[in-house]
Amino acid sequence: MLRKKKTSVFLSALVLFSAGFVNCSQELPLKELALAKSQVERAERLSAEEYAPEEYSEAKKSLVSANEFAAEEKASDSKKSADYAISKAYDALEKTLPKLAAKSREEAVAAIDAADEAYASEYTPEEYKKAVSARDAGETKLAQADASLASYLREDKDETAKELKRTVALQEYEDAHNQFQEASKISSDARKVALEKSGGALVKSADEVDALLDKAASYSKAGNPAIDEEKARVASAREDIQAGKLKSADEKIKAARLASASLLQDSIKDHAKNRNAQAREVVEDANVRFGELNAETYLKSNAKESYASTQENLGASNESLQASGNLLEQDKFEDSIAQSEEAIRLAEISIDQIETLKGKNNVAKKDRKTVETTETTTTETKDTKASSSQVEELSGGWKRYTVEKSNPADCLWRIADREDIYSDAKLWPRIFEANRKSIRNKNLIYPKQKLNIPPKTGKIGKAPKQ
Repeated sequence: MLRKKKTSVFLSALVLFSAGFVNCSQELPLKELALAKSQVERAERLSAEEYAPEEYSEAKKSLVSANEFAAEEKASDSKKSADYAISKAYDALEKTLPKLAAKSREEAVAAIDAADEAYASEYTPEEYKKAVSARDAGETKLAQADASLASYLREDKDETAKELKRTVALQEYEDAHNQFQEASKISSDARKVALEKSGGALVKSADEVDALLDKAASYSKAGNPAIDEEKARVASAREDIQAGKLKSADEKIKAARLASASLLQDSIKDHAKNRNAQAREVVEDANVRFGELNAETYLKSNAKESYASTQENLGASNESLQASGNLLEQDKFEDSIAQSEEAIRLAEISIDQIETLKGKNNVAKKDRKTVETTETTTTETKDTKASSSQVEELSGGWKRYTVEKSNPADCLWRIADREDIYSDAKLWPRIFEANRKSIRNKNLIYPKQKLNIPPKTGKIGKAPKQ
């Protein structure tokens, strides 16, 4: 760079030096000196020093000699040196320009490809079109230059015509080079804008597809290689985004989105079918168990409310199962799954209630006296234990209950049914309402979990802090 700068300063000085000869002598080759200077400068600007160092060096030396002869008023020698400088400058350009144009063409093609990868055609279409047009114009000029140079090389009769053809060819090569440079610049700018505009949008799109695939995977309990394959495709798209290959990333994300929609639909459908079948098994089991109970026995006993609650839950589970099947036939798979889950939940509650009812019935069949003695002892022991370990008395009629793992397992309705709580399973929603912050799923409570038990009647309000 420093060498080129020095050369430019040197050539500029030669111009000023040559300009002083205008009034010294009309015989000095001022026209030739000016042409020699302009062509040597042109060769320098177009990197002839890199592509044709020998020819460029000769042209520059001859230009210096031409100016020195002019200073000495040796017009003839000055003209000869100037003509030689012109000839060598053309030789340097003839060797340089075809190579330079080919190089700038490669750079333009690469820049346009990079802009295309960044999806400039989508996000900066006008600039992208300009870049392509500039490249196409360069291609046209390059083809013309090759034809003109070939014509020049074939010319062997008329030296003037030959020199003119070379001049035309060199100018066409230079025009092609300039067009390619323009294409590179526009492409680089378009790529930068496209990256700024589309990168964030594609990342968001990739996140959306990943969410769909995660959902599909959650329904596919056994795993699905096709889901893993699409996850890998999205991961590859993210790498493309980081590399600025937005067009490739967009194509991968679109393909993964299309596949994910189908995979999710299939996964939900299979899961809905499986869950419906599981619900049917549980509900049928509950129906069979309930059918084994003697309704008349329970309706005439103090267990009639428990029996009615069981019947109510079982009826609701059958309704949910029926709804699940109907929704499955209508391809409303997620709604069907929700109804299957509800059917299973209610059926399992019913089964627990049925087993509890059976236990009460067995006790009722024992000798009354033995039962009374046993019940008294059991109740006293139970109450003592409950008071000391599970049920804590609070102010305002509130209690605090510690969940324990037992057989059958604690659940809200069973806790509500305890004699030291409400003695009424139907009141379980009061417990659920009072503990919403700690119970997310009314069917899931855990051992050692502490539940605030509000009074049996009245507004629930807030539990006391003590």
